[in-house]
Amino acid sequence: MDTAWESPVWGGAIVSEGLQQVAGLRFHLHTVAPQLKISDDRLTVVGEKGYSMVRASHGVRKGAWYFEITVDEMPPDTAARLGWSQPLGNLQAPLGYDKFSYSWRSKKGTKFHQSIGKHYSSGYGQGDVLGFYINLPEDTETAKSLPDTYKDKALIKFKSYLYFEEKDFVDKAEKSLKQTPHSEIIFYKNGVNQGVAYKDIFEGVYFPAISLYKSCTVSINFGPCFKYPPKDLTYRPMSDMGWGAVVEHTLADVLYHVETEVDGRRSPPWEP
Repeated sequence: MDTAWESPVWGGAIVSEGLQQVAGLRFHLHTVAPQLKISDDRLTVVGEKGYSMVRASHGVRKGAWYFEITVDEMPPDTAARLGWSQPLGNLQAPLGYDKFSYSWRSKKGTKFHQSIGKHYSSGYGQGDVLGFYINLPEDTETAKSLPDTYKDKALIKFKSYLYFEEKDFVDKAEKSLKQTPHSEIIFYKNGVNQGVAYKDIFEGVYFPAISLYKSCTVSINFGPCFKYPPKDLTYRPMSDMGWGAVVEHTLADVLYHVETEVDGRRSPPWEP
């Protein structure tokens, strides 16, 4: 007997990220630059040509979270920028290119945000295990909100597949960004805290993200078991977001039906 996921009803439908990834976090196949090569288990990625990016299937909006990345292969002419990205981060650019992402580069350990590089630490390379910590206050509008529902998106059929159409209001979203007091990002190298990389980052939902230059290969570990678990900070492993996202998306869908009964639509935060 077919399971629900094997049923033709679900064939090719792009449903909410949380619903797709009940089993655990992975690289998301719909937020990855096409030139990157993703492994079958979706936990390893290989670069190709210039910088391009992939994001994880789940993001966080509040609390303290952590994940690890292992640099499997890094030939001399390759590089990586690793860190955190909001959904509107440019996939065809290095992480840290815009206002929506923050990164740590392998070469010279430089940190990047809005394409501005600043000295942060020593570099990293093949064999290193890197840790990524983010702390987002729980008193922001984003923290108090639920993820967007897909119920109000247009459903498009293309080549026998169904897709929810979603517009990117990048310019308007950039103008609406505001800093979040007491938020911070910290990077680790082989278990050693490299210091606070960023404070008071822009409010939003942040996803583990990887951008690679040429044929560099890295693998991601969302937890709960880490090679170098931080001992100086309290956090939750990103793996905890698996079922947490299911609950959040379910509540968002329920509230969508309630809200449409009141005003008939839901608006982006930058619209009146």
